[in-house]
Amino acid sequence: MRAKGISAVIGLFVIAAASTSRADVALKPFLENYCLQCHGAEKQKGDRRFDRLGADLKNHDDAETLQEILDQLNLGEMPPEEEKQPSSEELKTIVAELTETLQRARTAARENSGRAVLRRLNRAEYRNTIRDLFALNMVDFDPTIGFPPDDSVEGFDNVGEGLVTSDYLLQNYLEAARKVADKAIRPGLRPEKIHLISKGEEIGGTMRGFRAEVARMTIKLRQPLNLSQLRKRGVPADGEYVIRAKALAHQRKSRYKDEDLRFNSDEPMRLSISIDSRELGATAHRTIGEFEIRDDEITTIEHRVWLDRGFNFNLHWANGPNGSFKRIMRKVLPKYTDDAIYPLRNPPEMYIGSGPELHVYELEIEGPFYDEWPPAGFARFFPDPPKKPDSEYLDASLSRLAARAFRRPVSSAELQPYLALANRHFEKHKDFWAAAKYGVRAILTSPNFIYLAEEGSKKLSRNELATRLSYFLWSSMPDAELLAASLEEPDVLRNQVGRMLRDPRSSAFVENFAGQWLGLRKLGEMPPDPEKNRGYYADDLESAMREETHRLFRHILDGNRSILEFINADYTFLNAALARHYGIPGVNSDEFQMVTLKADHHRGGLLGHGSILTATSNGIETQPVVRGVWILENLLGTPPPPPPPDIEPIEPDTRGLNTMRKLMEKHRDNPTCFECHRRIDPLGLAMENFDHVGVWRERYAKKSLIDPSGKMVDGTPIGGPDSIRNYLLKRTNQFT
Repeated sequence: MRAKGISAVIGLFVIAAASTSRADVALKPFLENYCLQCHGAEKQKGDRRFDRLGADLKNHDDAETLQEILDQLNLGEMPPEEEKQPSSEELKTIVAELTETLQRARTAARENSGRAVLRRLNRAEYRNTIRDLFALNMVDFDPTIGFPPDDSVEGFDNVGEGLVTSDYLLQNYLEAARKVADKAIRPGLRPEKIHLISKGEEIGGTMRGFRAEVARMTIKLRQPLNLSQLRKRGVPADGEYVIRAKALAHQRKSRYKDEDLRFNSDEPMRLSISIDSRELGATAHRTIGEFEIRDDEITTIEHRVWLDRGFNFNLHWANGPNGSFKRIMRKVLPKYTDDAIYPLRNPPEMYIGSGPELHVYELEIEGPFYDEWPPAGFARFFPDPPKKPDSEYLDASLSRLAARAFRRPVSSAELQPYLALANRHFEKHKDFWAAAKYGVRAILTSPNFIYLAEEGSKKLSRNELATRLSYFLWSSMPDAELLAASLEEPDVLRNQVGRMLRDPRSSAFVENFAGQWLGLRKLGEMPPDPEKNRGYYADDLESAMREETHRLFRHILDGNRSILEFINADYTFLNAALARHYGIPGVNSDEFQMVTLKADHHRGGLLGHGSILTATSNGIETQPVVRGVWILENLLGTPPPPPPPDIEPIEPDTRGLNTMRKLMEKHRDNPTCFECHRRIDPLGLAMENFDHVGVWRERYAKKSLIDPSGKMVDGTPIGGPDSIRNYLLKRTNQFT
């Protein structure tokens, strides 16, 4: 897979090669014989003009155009099949010369011996570094929550030129450092435990309130139950807590039809636990566990979870009846009970008893628990603090922190400003721990922490190489073992890379690289309509789809398997919910498992992943153009140029009178659009059997049959995802 766009490779360092180079000599006659009829002085199809083009790479535009020509030749899309074709020898020669010329440009660009452009940590790297530096639980603590989004370059957010530093970001660094210091510096005694137990009459308030709450749970999916003692302030301290509950499923099969209640009575009832924070709002809400509840038998559940101070937990009927209370009362109950039209005289609770019910009898929370106190991240920098710590202890502690935070040895001269700042605060306020936090804040706002800096010497130092490795594979700082390793020795380097990939922190590489290469980060930007896609939300398919793709990436990486399995793997990773969504039987567990695919599943490789198919749709309908561009850009490395600014996008057909193919054909009639769309459209239309959330279909909603057939520019017939896979497998040099 080559970099997306030559600008990322050459844009910063275009070189001037001799105009009499071999490539220049070979290029001009080739262009005259096979290209200038359509891309010369008199005619410029697709706004491409080659008659003034040379191979000396004197400017950025020539470099991009040469790469585009090379891509078209490699794909066999140019010259068009109806035009005069070069011989295989001519084609081999020009491809070799252009490849060598562009490679020379990349090599010359590395005249700095691989020195990285000075860059700051991106948001993910900052979070992970704080986590590992202080051994903090970061599931719900995010010091970067106010940071502006990181700009990406060619889809990646770890490129120096895109990671600018603004005044606004600097202010956020100051605030983040304050939050981290408050979280990490925890002197004193272990926080006292709480142990709260509420029986049925106390859950949600009074017994009357409890009955009403259960009634609402019977018919409303998102109504929570919680402990009134925690409702306002949440838990009193950071730590691990144990949550227990006793629940019973009653009347799963009732007189009400499933479609009326929007409920699946064939499934066991499931109780979920979620956590949230009043201070942080909706961004803090997440589900932490889900449990099957047995019919007419009390089920005891227990779940351990880290909660930050101020967080609370709630219970939900995860797969309960879906819809509003008003809808149930107005549209459902009257179908089964004649006098339900008089709700004031006959309260709703009268009728709820005959429907499915999830009863919760007891709630309990206990904690916080700690493996050790004081916490490890505090003790590593402030070990065995004396009763009255002094300046000497402050200097030693902050020196330890700076050496780890700066990811290299730190001289006394470098340390002096930070130590002096903390000591002045200590002398003025006579509060050691306030001064310690002040020093921590100063170190965390230092350019030595925020930036990944390297010296100007020819060879990377051991610390610099360790830092490069760790931010590549872990998106975080190097650990002590990596910093101490003799990485200049090949065997040691190889062993350390293996260890790093086996470490759970390497999940950052899987998630970040896959998220950016494949565009998974766009999943959720245009979510499906909740009313028309209830199962998508009830089963949390967005998370399941993302997990499927991450697991495929991880499996190929860990097994050092062929990357062609991204195209044609005959397996995937599914849980029960995602398997139901795909229509694949035999998967009954909520845990993900490897599943062997059959031909009629249509799911082999990335092209069948719901994550890709949903991310390339708009939440309402498919977007064949986006899907086609995604294949060209992410799998073939030949992205089309952006559309001209005055071109209107394809308008959705809200009345359903036209198929997507007809809409795209109309769009392609515009001469300005034709050249690019004849590459894009066949690929996008071949994916039309997958709907906007990745479900396989044979017809559109209006019952018209889907036609996935088409023809690539080189004449290759195409029709459906299997044909795209075959097309890609014949061009493995492009994919690899």
